[in-house]
Amino acid sequence: MLLVLFLLAAQSSDTVAIRAVPHPPQPNARIDSLVLGTPTLRIPTGQGTTLIWLLRASDTVFLAATIPDSSASWSDDFVVSLDTQGDAASSPQHDDFQWDLRRQLDSSVIYRGRNGRWEPPRNDPDWRLGPERSGGGWEVSGSNERLGWSVLLRLDPAWFAGDNGRRARLAFRIYNNAPSGWFAWPHSPRLPQASALEQNPSQWAPIR
Repeated sequence: MLLVLFLLAAQSSDTVAIRAVPHPPQPNARIDSLVLGTPTLRIPTGQGTTLIWLLRASDTVFLAATIPDSSASWSDDFVVSLDTQGDAASSPQHDDFQWDLRRQLDSSVIYRGRNGRWEPPRNDPDWRLGPERSGGGWEVSGSNERLGWSVLLRLDPAWFAGDNGRRARLAFRIYNNAPSGWFAWPHSPRLPQASALEQNPSQWAPIR
C-alpha cells in the first residue's frame, strides 16, 4: 500500500494543470501573484525562484513567468518545450515545438523538432525573432527590469489537444548567466544535467 501511494504521489508531481481564470492577463500587466494568483510552478534558480503560471481564459492559454536575475546578459533565456501529441519520444520530433525566449526578446528563436533535433525556421541557424512578436497560434510579450525579467506567451488551445487519448507534454528550462547555471522542470534523475531535459520529450510532464 505504501508503495502504491508513493507511486501515485510521484506521478501527480510530474503533471501540470492549466487553471481556468475569468479574465485574460493583459499584455502590459505586471506578472506576479497579486495579479495572477497562486503560481502553477516554482523553479529554484541561482538568484531566487522563478514563478510560472499556466492559465486559460476563454479561447486562449496563457503561460506567464517571472525570472529573478539581477545580472542581465544576452544569454539569459527561458525555454518552453511542448510535445503537442504527447507521444513522449526519446528526442525532438515533428510534433514537438520549443520557444527559446531570451531576456532580449528580439534574440528569441522558435524551434520545431525534426529527426531527433531542434531546427529553427527555414533551417536557418541565424534566424531570430527580431521585432516580430507572434507566429502561427502564438504571441509573446515581455518586460525587462533591473532585478529580473518576465514573459507572457499566449497560445491557441490546439497546442495542448494531445492525440489518440495522449496528453500534451511540457517542460521548462532557465539559464542564468551569473551565477552560471541551468535550471529545469520537471526534474528527471535519469538525465545527467538540467540542460538535457529539452532534448528528451519522454521526460516532460503531461498536461491535465
